[in-house]
Amino acid sequence: MPKTLSIHGLDASTAKLLAVYANRRSKSLNQAVKDLLAAALGSSAAAKTKGGNGLRRFRGCVSSHDADALLEFVSNADFSQLDEEDEA
Repeated sequence: MPKTLSIHGLDASTAKLLAVYANRRSKSLNQAVKDLLAAALGSSAAAKTKGGNGLRRFRGCVSSHDADALLEFVSNADFSQLDEEDEA
């Protein structure tokens, strides 16, 4: 049987972030909170199967041009050599 939860005394900044989160995902506040709790506790199927590299939260922080330049640099880099200061 589903449980009901009321959250009292939520600070204004958290409430605003929740509203933004829900709005960006076209979800109700209730559904957004349920999704966030499930993901944080690892109880949702999506959280268990999504995987990823942990960088999703940084999406949109860098322009496409800069991201492409970085990927090109990393793709062409020679990681077989150590810098002298790293050979300790």
